Amino acid sequence: MGWVFTDEMRFYLHEHETLLDGMIRTEHQQVRYECRQGYCGSCRMRVTAKTGELYYTKPPIAMLDDDEVLACCCKATGTLCVSYLANDGQLSLFTDKSDE
Repeated sequence: MGWVFTDEMRFYLHEHETLLDGMIRTEHQQVRYECRQGYCGSCRMRVTAKTGELYYTKPPIAMLDDDEVLACCCKATGTLCVSYLANDGQLSLFTDKSDE
């Protein structure tokens, strides 16, 4: 429903797509995700600019800063600019510490 600009490229986000769906469709290489349900926080991205509105298909459970979104359950109208968050060393929800 609008253009999305990421660290890698720009693409058009279709009406039925979440931000994550659009990034997978356009073969973004750096996108991270796990649960696709809004609770693990792996797909957090920073919003650097936007026109239009952001809304969620389901309420996110993961903790977010005011300028962050969860790509797995976020939809947008208008233009959206997002950047990847640096891996801050948080353990993944699905990481088995015995593997380390």
